Amino acid sequence: MLKKITTFLILFSFYFSAIGQSIDGRVLEETSNGKIVPIIGANVYWENTTIGTVTDKNGYYSIQEAPSMPANLLVSFIGYKVANTEIKDDKYLFYLTPNLELDQVNIKEKKKSSNISIISKLNTETLTNKELEKAACCNLSECFETNATVDVAYNDAISGAKKIKMLGLDGIYTQITQENLPLIRGLSSSFGLLYTPGPYIESIQIIKGTGSVINGFESFTGQINLEYFKPDSPEKFYYNLFGTTEGKVENNFRLVKRSGKWKSNLFLHHSYHDMEIDHNNDYFLDMPHHNHFNLFNRWKYESDEIGAQFYIRGFFETREGGTIESAPVNYDVEIENRLLEFSSKTGIRLPEKEGKSFGLQTSFRFHEMDAQYGDKFFEGFQKSAYLNFVGQTYFQKDIDKLFFGLSLYLDEYNNNLEKLNLATEGIIPAWYSMTLFDEERQDIIPGIYGEYTYFLDEILIVSTGLRADYYNITEKLYGIPRINIKYNPNESTAIRLTGGRALRISNFISDNISLLASNREISISNNLLPEIAWNYGLNLSHCFYLFDREGTLNVDFYRTDFENHVVVNMEDQGMLSFTNLVDYGKNTSFSNALQFDFSYSVSNNFDMKLAYKFNQAKSTYPDNNMWDVTELKEIPLLPKQRGLVNLIYSNSNENWMFDVTLNYVGKSRIPQHESISKEYSEPFSIINCQITHKLNDFDFYIGGENLLEYKQDNPILNYENPSSDSFDASLIWAPVMGRRIYFGLRYKLPI
Repeated sequence: MLKKITTFLILFSFYFSAIGQSIDGRVLEETSNGKIVPIIGANVYWENTTIGTVTDKNGYYSIQEAPSMPANLLVSFIGYKVANTEIKDDKYLFYLTPNLELDQVNIKEKKKSSNISIISKLNTETLTNKELEKAACCNLSECFETNATVDVAYNDAISGAKKIKMLGLDGIYTQITQENLPLIRGLSSSFGLLYTPGPYIESIQIIKGTGSVINGFESFTGQINLEYFKPDSPEKFYYNLFGTTEGKVENNFRLVKRSGKWKSNLFLHHSYHDMEIDHNNDYFLDMPHHNHFNLFNRWKYESDEIGAQFYIRGFFETREGGTIESAPVNYDVEIENRLLEFSSKTGIRLPEKEGKSFGLQTSFRFHEMDAQYGDKFFEGFQKSAYLNFVGQTYFQKDIDKLFFGLSLYLDEYNNNLEKLNLATEGIIPAWYSMTLFDEERQDIIPGIYGEYTYFLDEILIVSTGLRADYYNITEKLYGIPRINIKYNPNESTAIRLTGGRALRISNFISDNISLLASNREISISNNLLPEIAWNYGLNLSHCFYLFDREGTLNVDFYRTDFENHVVVNMEDQGMLSFTNLVDYGKNTSFSNALQFDFSYSVSNNFDMKLAYKFNQAKSTYPDNNMWDVTELKEIPLLPKQRGLVNLIYSNSNENWMFDVTLNYVGKSRIPQHESISKEYSEPFSIINCQITHKLNDFDFYIGGENLLEYKQDNPILNYENPSSDSFDASLIWAPVMGRRIYFGLRYKLPI
């Protein structure tokens, strides 16, 4: 029987994860002959949260404090029940004994490598480090290869930039955070997925729908939140070496140091590629050269009254693509990104007022980008500050919660886009620079919010939130209401309803910088308004037990309706325009997303995951030549259908693991171009696999991506003449690279 074991802990934390102390302990089995042995893989988690962990090979666990205290710490393991609990040397110990009463199964949540929660009020899927190690997660863009919710594709055929899609919309409408601090926004929208190394990440929470008002106003389709490895990690030292047959090499280090009330961990990352690859003989590099350095350092302070963390992060990258050295014509792509970031989290408890606390988050960022795409040059500089103060209280203890706070977003942009043109007059040819876009903008967005949550036993949770954010440019106050309802008809099923509004400030060039990999004429409407949309969602999550094996079924439907959509219009060849659809009701823009997920443990050693997704996204596009003519069309380069099959096998000792993933990508609409005769792309499939062998503290792995070697034909249109009006490397719907073989090793030194 899967038994819930509860201990009541009076501890402090504040709402944001990873800010307070961690709870350490051990889960043990008390055998019939009186021996005490560790239980491996027991699930330890906080009730009504997505915060959880699993016990290691020695039965130990370490879990960050719950968002609010007091809280219930739950332990679950199939076939066992609680025998005893104790606190010893500040360790929370659980003693379990077998329970063979399998006629009643109470499945609350199974902590596997990936998990769809039926406990959280939000529709949350968690990818653990175990899931991320199934693939070569060199950076954030590669962490979703075994996930059906988030789609990842290349932005263009020459720069290596990647983008995500979620709930039928571009990734700019998904809020991406690091431990609930802003991560990818503004200038980092195009290349930000490449600048977070996968070995930094302990887990990823994917939240569908508009989510909580506490985390900001920008979530249209959901939130992707990264949790990095903490200074409380059981590993003192971690090293990952990664290489590919194409010459890419990566080195990753993690170090932990503890001294009294202070703890620290240091992350180092270096990625390098300098091999000339042109498999399709179009004179363009299939994979750009790059040299990338990344450093991240965290300090954590703990006391009885205060929990605080401080971060510093920086990276520097050069990226070079375009034509090979022997090409008859020349087209250069050169990109530099430099970023420096300082962040902090501080929480203070009120000892005399149990369950009430407050905290402060801060983030300061400096990001500079220089980019060249042929004859176009972009210079961007962004200075950002983010402050978020949150308080927590209640009216009736254990019945409700109230979060309230103030936030402030400050963004200063200096963006310039120029094109180098050849003068046609005069005897001596000369070049001159023509400014296409020049912007100096300062966004100041103060906000106030509150969120009230009511708990009716373990059956119903109703959470309502409201933000009010003032934008200095429009001089308007924007209301952001949101509601989340979770109903549990039984202990294995959750039904969720969600709805809410979101706001986003567009950055036309940095959001779409890969579109510069064409010779389209750029047009930007003056005074584009912020984007506003409503998102509504319905979710059913069900855990079941079939033939003594666990499984989950998850069904989602979400719809997004834009009030004010910034449309990227490339429907006419040679033209690129950015316009607002301000006439809501007549000029429509929307998306529908339907998704089914099924996972099942076929045996103790064999798990499978199946998923299917249908997307429908349409927008009204104005005619670039006749502004009074509009047409409702499918959003281009968005696959209508996606499918996923993931098979995982491990031997009884779990020292050999085999993982195979099949991704099916349906057809997508292609914008009109003289070099493309078809309206829709062809469906295709991609197969990835990995084999991992664990030997003591080492992991050795080898894998392959795109084993069927499917590639888009002629990804660079009119590559023979990069200066022509019809040159375009931005219409990408399939892989540019063929088969890739990689290999690597991991070394983990326990503390």
